[in-house]
Parts: sequence; structure tokens; C-alpha cells
Amino acid sequence: MTDCDLCGKGIPAVIPVRTYPPLLRFAYPEGVWKGLCETCLDSAQKTYLEVNRNHTSCRRGKCSLCGSKTGVFSVELQIPDFSKGIVRKDVDVCYRCLKLVDEAYVRFKKAQIDEEGRIHGHEHVHPHH
Repeated sequence: MTDCDLCGKGIPAVIPVRTYPPLLRFAYPEGVWKGLCETCLDSAQKTYLEVNRNHTSCRRGKCSLCGSKTGVFSVELQIPDFSKGIVRKDVDVCYRCLKLVDEAYVRFKKAQIDEEGRIHGHEHVHPHH
């Protein structure tokens, strides 16, 4: 089990998102992996699309993924709570991390589609003429 780096939910596997924490840029120039659950990945990707579509303005804050103190956007999380059901909470994520989340989202969805094709036996279907 591992925990989502945004909502803290414990799940068997997380979806990797590369981030570039400014305090670690010399120690880890290739970035640091953060893990998100599918719900948080979807929420952050939705925010990324809205920011690009509506040219949403950012506000100054600290990114919940990389720790940068920069312009951030609010991402609404849906955190499971045993006593309250689903609790909504906003976290701040910078544009750079939102863009990296979008790339991870595309990779994740492509892998899901590829996996579904294999499960249903469509991996090597070639029409015979």
C-alpha cells in the first residue's frame, strides 16, 4: 500500500507524476516522482484544462506537489472519510505541475486503453484478405 501525495488516501498503486521541487533541483536535476490516486489525477487534469480554456488567473501560494512558492491554481480534491463520506478540499498546484499531471494523465489513460485491448484479445488482431 502507498499513499496519494495530494489526498493521502492509501491505495495499492499510485500514478507517477514527475515534479521538480526547487529545493531539490541540484540533488535531483531529473526531478522527483510523486504518486497520485486516479481521483486526484482526474481533478488536477480537469483544473489544467480549465486553466488553459478560460485563462484562469493564478494567485501566489505554495504548490502542494513541488513546494514552489509561485503562482498556483486551486484543485478540488474529493477525500474519502469514513464518517462523512466524501470531503471536498482545495489544494494549490502550480502551472508547471498541472502540465506534468496532464502528461501523466495522458500516459495513464493510454496504458488503460492498451490494457483493455489485451484483456479483450484485441492486441494482435490483423484482418486477413
